[in-house]
Amino acid sequence: MSVQKLMLKVSPRVQGAADELHVAAILESEGVNDRIAREEYGHKDVFTLASEVYKRMPAQTPPAAKDAPKPAKEWTIRIIAHGPLYVLPSAVYPAVLMSLGGSAMVIGLVIATAIGWVWGMGMSSVAYQLLGHGRPNAAARMLRWLGLAGLVLAAGVGILLAGLLEGGDAGLVIFVVAQMGYQLACGVLFFYQQEARLAMLMLPVVIIGIVHIVSGYPPDLVLPAVVAGASSAALVLAAATMATFKKPGQTDPRTPAARSEVAIAAVRSACYGALCAAILLFTDARFVAAEFDLAIAVAPLVLGMGAVEWRAHRFVDSANAELHRQRSPEKFKREVWRLFLHELVLCLMILGGLGTALMFVLRGFDALTFHGAILINAHMVLGGAYFVGFVLMRHERYAWLLGALAAVVAANIAAVTFLAKHLAPHGEVSILLYSGVTLLALFLVAVRRGVGRVHHYR
Repeated sequence: MSVQKLMLKVSPRVQGAADELHVAAILESEGVNDRIAREEYGHKDVFTLASEVYKRMPAQTPPAAKDAPKPAKEWTIRIIAHGPLYVLPSAVYPAVLMSLGGSAMVIGLVIATAIGWVWGMGMSSVAYQLLGHGRPNAAARMLRWLGLAGLVLAAGVGILLAGLLEGGDAGLVIFVVAQMGYQLACGVLFFYQQEARLAMLMLPVVIIGIVHIVSGYPPDLVLPAVVAGASSAALVLAAATMATFKKPGQTDPRTPAARSEVAIAAVRSACYGALCAAILLFTDARFVAAEFDLAIAVAPLVLGMGAVEWRAHRFVDSANAELHRQRSPEKFKREVWRLFLHELVLCLMILGGLGTALMFVLRGFDALTFHGAILINAHMVLGGAYFVGFVLMRHERYAWLLGALAAVVAANIAAVTFLAKHLAPHGEVSILLYSGVTLLALFLVAVRRGVGRVHHYR
């Protein structure tokens, strides 16, 4: 097919194109990739083909260059706070451990966290999809009903665990519901930008939890700490529920949203969440009640996840601005790759700073072991992989994202399962580090191949 015929095909869409990159985005959205550009049009890639199409268009006045939108300081603080806010309940975990018993509490915590992670990602995906379709009321209703369904699921899981585990009782059921309910409520309050309210509601829990720990875990503070934790979880759930009710003057369009599109996006997000939880918890669950440095090794990753999300948003914003500044497709591809590497390095530096600070503290108390240091570093690498995963989700590279993650998770589980008896004590931590490096490398390959595609930023 000649370039002239291609122009006739896409002319209704390219007439208003501002530059060659805009044309490239339109061609990519029409299914024209580098192979088609070479085999059917005789150009080495989509960008050179777009350049030819743009040259044949009537002359147009280029728009003024735009700078990257500068996020408000409040927005930045809110995003960075997501990680710390998720871990606030951990202040009363020692009291819960003393109340429920180690084995039951650890199993309940791991299962509730995993299910809450998966269910929460699905909920958030549905809500953001509906909001993107201009349906805020539908998003609120789905958050409310999916949250209720999640609590019912948590209660069912808690009852099952209480029946199966030695020492399981009503307290375990309440703990599982509270843990998962808090995770789901966090997602709702984040959706409605109410992080400050969440922090205020959890302040009593943090205070009494710290007092309990600093005082040497006195038994007479166990019940007050547990009651405070349950009460704050209930208040957070109530605040999340109230946030979902209709705001005055807020209406939805009469046209229904594309349900299949919303459902597919939710399933993809839930699958991604399940795989992320699997690779993390399969190893970390073994060390919840182990040496202190192994038990706390995940802290830098959890505390830094908000920063990881923040830098991923900044990369997309910077790439959008670069798209308006650059006139050359080749320069755009080089510059956006440079921006991506800059954000990745910055993300790893943030996680590395948190991990290094933790190791210095642990070493100061003579509590840092060799395997603890490896596990902390493994989580820092996983954080870098999660950053690249955010970018791949933004680019809708779900096939590669889920495929690579599933392969690494399967390899990790197989290696630990079949090689554990041949490994030194705590050899799982080295396997997690290798898995994180492999996952990061696979994700980088996917990003390198698609980061310069213009339609990702239009």
